[in-house]
Amino acid sequence: MPSKKLGTHLEWHGNRIRVVIRVPPSMVARVGRTKLKQTLQTTDPLEAEREKVDVIKRLRGTLKGERTAVVQSSIVTDALELKRLREAGELSMGVEYEGEVGDSEGDALAVHVDAVEQQHGHAAAQTFAAIALGIQTPLPALLQRMFAEKAGLSIGYRDDIKRALGRLEAWCDSKRTPKTVEAITQRVAGRFIHDQFIEPGVSIKTANKDLSALRSYWRWLAKRHGTKENPWLQQSLEAPKQRREEGSAKKRPFTDDEVRTLLKGIRTEREREFSKLSALSGLRLEEVAGLRVRDCVNGCLRVTDAKTPSGLRTIPAHPALAPIIIKRSKDKAPDAYLFHDLEEQRPGSKRDRSAPVSQAFTRERRRLGVDERASEAQRQSNVDFHSWRRWFVRKAVEGLERGAKGYTPWTIANVVGHKVEDGTLDGIKLPLGMTMGVYAGAASLDAMRACVEAVALPKEKGDSSKPG
Repeated sequence: MPSKKLGTHLEWHGNRIRVVIRVPPSMVARVGRTKLKQTLQTTDPLEAEREKVDVIKRLRGTLKGERTAVVQSSIVTDALELKRLREAGELSMGVEYEGEVGDSEGDALAVHVDAVEQQHGHAAAQTFAAIALGIQTPLPALLQRMFAEKAGLSIGYRDDIKRALGRLEAWCDSKRTPKTVEAITQRVAGRFIHDQFIEPGVSIKTANKDLSALRSYWRWLAKRHGTKENPWLQQSLEAPKQRREEGSAKKRPFTDDEVRTLLKGIRTEREREFSKLSALSGLRLEEVAGLRVRDCVNGCLRVTDAKTPSGLRTIPAHPALAPIIIKRSKDKAPDAYLFHDLEEQRPGSKRDRSAPVSQAFTRERRRLGVDERASEAQRQSNVDFHSWRRWFVRKAVEGLERGAKGYTPWTIANVVGHKVEDGTLDGIKLPLGMTMGVYAGAASLDAMRACVEAVALPKEKGDSSKPG
């Protein structure tokens, strides 16, 4: 770490300089951290002193926005409680005037509105009154109540709903549209979809993901809040039909040349090892990430966490994987992960332990020029990490076509933990007619070993030695 001293609100982070401000204790729970930090582009302490002024203002502005959000949240919460009391007939002053009880409900409401106006201003009081009277419901007002009721919702799906609502709120701001549930009619929803998804050309998948999240929230509002209209029904976008000459996206295995390029060119050891494990076992990315030391003993690989029951399996480990397994198992407890350097994700998160590997592999693959798209409009490449698994299946099939003994097409399905659909496995046609057309049950360990060892990494061009 550099030894040069830094001024206030600055600290070294490795060989970089970053700005740091403390979060007030009263806001830590909401912000989720005790400090806000931002790394600067410069490594010169004098230049960092000049740059930190604007950064500190921006970070403090963020905290000010959080304080405002806290106040607004408190106003909304109190107003919703007042609304509940009104609807239950429990809102009253409880005081008689000269022997007569006046409009106690109206008086009680007026007292609360006056209190809000004195503390937060006229605009806040108007909002408070509109919510309490059931005229307005701020878009995210009941979101936490929905999450509390639907405790089974994953963190990822909750984040999807929050993101979609945030996008809708931002659009309402730009269009001077009230950010309330009541203001979002089907016509308003249609304008939002056009402005946010269709006109800027957002992918159909992303758009429909947001629209599904909004539909889900409004469906709950109809059930628990009495919202009459769900403006997001039948609002899904349809992908345009692709013209034949434009080609189509079709996921495929790597070619042998691509395998050579990747295994020779990937710069990070972890991603090379992940790739080799998948290529010589047919394991999915997340299955490799989930391997523990105890799952890699006695010359086998055991998958204990899979998407489907058929994915739970024990298969022979390819001999070429022994160096990786031995190195990564050394001095580890049986329940330690083989790839211990991957962080655990939050319970319920859509992000798997394998996500960093997926991202790093994609960067390396693109850097090495291993990519294929039918057209510029195609968002995803036809090759990805899963292409290692497809490559394994194709090589096992080619082994059968060359006359390899000891295993059948069904054995391949057992090894990769996948059901055969329409005679294909991961999009690759199986030669079922060559051996048998009826599934005869789970393959033996010997049959699976024959299948695994029929697959070999392609040798370097010009190398006449046996493939590894």
